[in-house]
Formats: sequence, structure tokens, C-alpha cells
Amino acid sequence: MKTSFNFSDPLELSEKLSLFGQATRITQLDDGPGTYEISASENKGISLAQISASKTLLYEGWGNGRTVDFNWVTPLSSRFEVYGYCDGYEMRPNSLAGFGTINPSPRNAWGKYSSDCLSTACMVDKERLMNLLSKCKAYDALDRLNNQVGMHCNNDAFHQIRKLAKKDLNAGIINSSKYFDLIVACLEESDSDTLLLRDSKNINQLREIVYLAHDVETMSDPLTLSQVCAYIDSSQASLYRTCQEFFGMGIIELMTHVRMEESRRVLLNKELRQNLRLYSIRDVAIRYGFKHQGRYARRYFTSFGELPSQTIERSRDYSIEY
Repeated sequence: MKTSFNFSDPLELSEKLSLFGQATRITQLDDGPGTYEISASENKGISLAQISASKTLLYEGWGNGRTVDFNWVTPLSSRFEVYGYCDGYEMRPNSLAGFGTINPSPRNAWGKYSSDCLSTACMVDKERLMNLLSKCKAYDALDRLNNQVGMHCNNDAFHQIRKLAKKDLNAGIINSSKYFDLIVACLEESDSDTLLLRDSKNINQLREIVYLAHDVETMSDPLTLSQVCAYIDSSQASLYRTCQEFFGMGIIELMTHVRMEESRRVLLNKELRQNLRLYSIRDVAIRYGFKHQGRYARRYFTSFGELPSQTIERSRDYSIEY
């Protein structure tokens, strides 16, 4: 299955991805409408999805507890060495990541991908994979799966699984068992056994940043920079460098950006507004930490090119869970 469409709101993308079993919140990190293309295939415990987007997107909380994700990127240009981050792990051409979905939580299932790459996810049945690893006594693989978020992988098995996924996304999955065997081989033959201390610290800090940015309580009563630093246990300088490196903006700007996107989700969705008992634009603005409706409307217009009232006029019910 392959579909391509234009989008003006990340909520549309969340709805589309829900059709493939992926419940995720999406924040668009650069302005304007974009295009999105997804190819998908599924058979007997294996789901494949390949995505390309013309905008840089932040995905949060996609793990479902039933599958483990193995993600990689295919560069569309040679402009960069790093094409995104999966759970904070740098996604290079030979990176394999997404293991945080083995025990999903808001902190350890997130990703940010550049528009200069295709991102591919191979989602495998968790119970079947764990049984196979135990049966094969693949102890190194089990250790990596439970203790790492990603790894550098340049072995033959990794090249085979990429080639197989490319073929099966076009023709359909015929032999799902082959994916399980290749994943075990990838995990057993990793080129990198340990993360650098800096990488490990960054990953934990990034998880806290993403969690905090999407936390409902901090949205309604936004934290100050000092409070954020105290919560994450980081200096302002260190936090600023990390956010600039990974998100291209400071922490307060990122949190404000997410709050604005979340308020738009509510304005676009009739059913959600009713469920949350938000009956006016002022109600929505206050819930997401914007105390002055006029300032909220001006910032909203700058971000989305329309007023909140215009968004409400074209709102509808969306077939996604919240």
C-alpha cells in the first residue's frame, strides 16, 4: 500500500498513521504546508512502513507495547551526516534504532527526521521475537535490545533486511520469518557495543525534554526556564546547546511550539473539544497556557496563517485516539 498526500496540519498525519497501528503525536518543526508519502506492508507479525515528508517532524509516543521497532534511514542527499534522531540516537546511513519501543513510555519512544531522508520502520511482534532470541540463546542480542536504544550496523544482515524491505514494500511481504532471522543476526553482530557517556547522558536528557514538552500539566501552567532546568537537572547553557543541536530552537520555544500545535489539534477536532469541555477559543487558549486571547490569536495567525476562529470553521471529527 502506498499513499501520498498534501497536509496542512500534523493532526492529519496522526490520523493517517493510526490506520497503520501507530498512535503518535506529531509536531511540525518548520512552518507551512507539506507533502507526505507512506508505503506500508504487513504479514504474520511483521509490519513495514517507509515515510518521506517535505517538513521536519517530531514524533512522540508511538510504541504500542505489542511490537518492537527497528528503524533506519535512506539519505535523499549527501548534505548531512546525521538525518534525524530516534529516541535520541543519531540516525546515520548505517544506524539501526527504535529499541525503546520494547518498553514504551512517553519518554522513550520519540523521533525527529529530516526532510532529506526516507525513514523506514520494521515493526516486529514482540512476543515472537523474544521467544526466538531465547530459543537461539542470543544473549548478546537480548542484552542490546534491553539496554541500548540504537547501534551502528554495517553487517551483511543489515544490508539484506534493507534490501528485503525495499522489495516487500512494493510487492508485499511473503516470508515474515526471514525478518526475524535477520534482526537476530543484526543484533548479534553489532559494530558498536556501548554508547559514549556523552551520548547516554544526552539521550536521557532528550527524553525528559520531549516528555516535558508534551506533558499536559506543564502545558496549562507553563514552566519558567529556571523551573525546566531544575526539573531536568541541567544548566541553562547545557540545555540551550542540547535543544539547539537536536531541535533547532531553545527549550521554552520548543515547549511553546508544542503547546501551539496541541491547541490547534483541539480547535480542529470537534469531538475532542466537547470531551475536554472547551467551548470557546478562550477556553482552548487557557488550557494550553496562553492567558491572553488576543496575543494567542496573533501568535496563532503567525504560526498557521489563519485565525483560531477560521480553524474552528473547518473543524471536524478525527478517527484517532487521545
